Amino acid sequence: MSKKILVVDDEKDIVEVISMYLEREDYEPLAAYDGQEALQKIILQQPDLVVLDIMMPKLDGHSLNIKLKENPETKDIPVIVMTGKGHLREIITARKDVTIVDYIEKPFQMNELLEKIKNVFEKKNE
Repeated sequence: MSKKILVVDDEKDIVEVISMYLEREDYEPLAAYDGQEALQKIILQQPDLVVLDIMMPKLDGHSLNIKLKENPETKDIPVIVMTGKGHLREIITARKDVTIVDYIEKPFQMNELLEKIKNVFEKKNE
């Protein structure tokens, strides 16, 4: 069975491009366009991984991560964060107390993101 990956970004084009690449790699992409929608989909669909932007409307990525960590049903779902260069320090600081397993700076190459995703699943299988 293919791994479900929820892609969360308020920029629809980014979600569509990442989803297209995930399908090519035999993953099952799910999409959300703000943190609130993402939280609902995570609870209902229990994805294997979340690829998440930090700066979003309704519920930002940091707040969503905290909610995931506090919920026993979602606390073990790994998160890869997408961020602009200005937010890198926040990510590194936050990693210790949230579900973030890795991060990638925008703009990025898709093969770099796909490699990070592959690494997350390889580590989970160890």
